[in-house]
Amino acid sequence: MFNILVINCHTDNRGDESAVHALVDEINIRTEGDCRIVLSMRGVGRYPNMPPNVTCISQYIPSSTKGIISNRLATITRGKLVLSKNEALMVNEITKADFIVHAPGGPSIGDTYLDAEKTYLRIFDLILGMKKKYMFYAPSMGPFNNAQRNKWRMRILNNAEAIVVRDPISAQYLKSLGLKKEVFQALDSALQSDINIEQNQIKLSKYNDLSQFLARYKRCIGITITDLKWHPVLSKDVNIGMAIKSSFERFLVYLKENGYGIIFIPQLYGTGNDYDLMEAYGKNLENSFILQSNNNDYDAYFQQYLISQLYAVVGMRYHSNIFSAKMETPFISVSYEQKMEGFMQKIGLSDYCIKVQDLRDDLLINKFIALCENYDDLKVFLKKKHSIMRQESKRTSDILFDVLNREGLVNNCD
Repeated sequence: MFNILVINCHTDNRGDESAVHALVDEINIRTEGDCRIVLSMRGVGRYPNMPPNVTCISQYIPSSTKGIISNRLATITRGKLVLSKNEALMVNEITKADFIVHAPGGPSIGDTYLDAEKTYLRIFDLILGMKKKYMFYAPSMGPFNNAQRNKWRMRILNNAEAIVVRDPISAQYLKSLGLKKEVFQALDSALQSDINIEQNQIKLSKYNDLSQFLARYKRCIGITITDLKWHPVLSKDVNIGMAIKSSFERFLVYLKENGYGIIFIPQLYGTGNDYDLMEAYGKNLENSFILQSNNNDYDAYFQQYLISQLYAVVGMRYHSNIFSAKMETPFISVSYEQKMEGFMQKIGLSDYCIKVQDLRDDLLINKFIALCENYDDLKVFLKKKHSIMRQESKRTSDILFDVLNREGLVNNCD
């Protein structure tokens, strides 16, 4: 049995949960569960319904002055000197790890989240100081316009055993850095494994309110919205926030007037859940239903099953659109970062992607009308893409196991 440590897992987010869960499932399939997997969470939340060989810990995040000093001491002493219990736990898991994986997720390495990025990079300083090997498991990255920060980034990236990103825009950003390492491009981790349909049908049957709502409307539309107030760049543009609000309010009225059911699908749960935000949009719409955000039955895999039962999805949240593509449900993406725009480019659906900077009332409605007019063709297109997306997503796991095999940790696991 060997130990894999997955670092930088984002908490309380169905999207990150789905990508990490798919990684865990693939490791367990290929090793028949003969490994210990530790998920290092950036927060107190934990992913639900994980296999028994998975342990979750809270990641040490060196952001305060004391934390930075502590991290530096631990790095210099190769983990022998630590100043806090939390850091000691982190060092202990790094010590036990046979291999370390940077979790799939958003562009945490790059200019978009400059302040937070430092805490991601410091963890890699510690890992390098402790002489541990690691890879990047299909996150998004970039852009890289900060020349001073790029020296730090390149040292960490060039020392990785492998770098895989999940979209072509991130790959292009990395190419601009002039790395010594080869950069591989795959697709989002969540696409690599099919869900258990029967298990999720049973979950749905437990909830009469949701089942009855689905039965009441011939066509239900899944909706995810974010106000972007949390975004370090886009939150500064007041016009973007106003356009999101007015565009979705008008679009929801359009759906009501045309007889559609609306199901809001919160992507965040726990301390930062977005249930209240979407509830505010649906409070005066009798044709709407909002999924409970903190119900562990409604986990990332159940959301995928639910989306398979819908007519279409209009989503601002990245993984609500990944789920739609995976479950062959036509969708419109409102993109606020390169991760979604890049995915839509990759699979050939850029016509159904709206940059949030371009969002306006009529554009969202017109895109939806175009989706309806081309609905049958879109269904056929997504069905043909299913196995292609799955194989391209699995490429990251193939690369991971090539590295593990090279390190003598596994023996040609398929």
